[in-house]
Amino acid sequence: MNEGEFVYALYTAVIHSELGQGIALPPLYEITPHMFTNSEIIHKAYTAKMTQTPGRFEMKFTGTKKNKEQRVAYFGEDIGLNIHHVTWHMDFPFWWKDSYGYHLDRKGELFFWVHHQLSVRFDAERLSNYLDPVDELHWERIIHEGFAPHTSYKYGGEFPARPDNVHFEDVDGVAHVRDMVIVESRIRDAIAHGYVTDTEGHHINIRNDHGIDILGDIIESSVYSPNAQYYGALHNTAHIMLGRQGDPHGKFNMPPGVMEHFETAR
Repeated sequence: MNEGEFVYALYTAVIHSELGQGIALPPLYEITPHMFTNSEIIHKAYTAKMTQTPGRFEMKFTGTKKNKEQRVAYFGEDIGLNIHHVTWHMDFPFWWKDSYGYHLDRKGELFFWVHHQLSVRFDAERLSNYLDPVDELHWERIIHEGFAPHTSYKYGGEFPARPDNVHFEDVDGVAHVRDMVIVESRIRDAIAHGYVTDTEGHHINIRNDHGIDILGDIIESSVYSPNAQYYGALHNTAHIMLGRQGDPHGKFNMPPGVMEHFETAR
């Protein structure tokens, strides 16, 4: 059994099932600490456990002062915010169907709201540390900033790093870069025209109070998307594309990157 999949399934079931009412589960950073702390701390804790030696270990940020992005590491590597991110996606899973018991009201709107709030707060933190706001993601341009997470899977090695100045490449078995460009352009066209097209070719007006809810559903995309085949899953697929740029063709058989896990993707 996949341990991570079991933990995700259990926590999500407790959140959504009537049988889970009143159950208080331990925080995820106690169950899967390797997803929230760096490899050095995990190794020290493991050694202390094996030698029965009590200890207290201070976790430092993953980078160095040579990397200007470390000025905001306190935000990007905050355990509480990462817990918030993974818990939100458990509260509003993209695979949720109403047949499971009830409708997730305004799921698409809340998807937009929570990601918008995180982005705006991050930009505010960057400005207060003399950094520019986050650039738009362009599939045809270079990813200038690399990232080395310095974290490990419980089984399966280190999370892969991404070097500076990487060109987006197709990811085998996931998506082509051109497909991501096409999907994004279709969503932009829908916004410009004021409607999305469902699977039967009908136009759904988005220039109203419910428009952002529909847009959130198609951008993520969730089961609630009115036409996932046409609009794709921009958000979900982009996470995988970003996470795999260190080994897009599987040449080195590297494990999934930090962008592919809710615990580490924020």
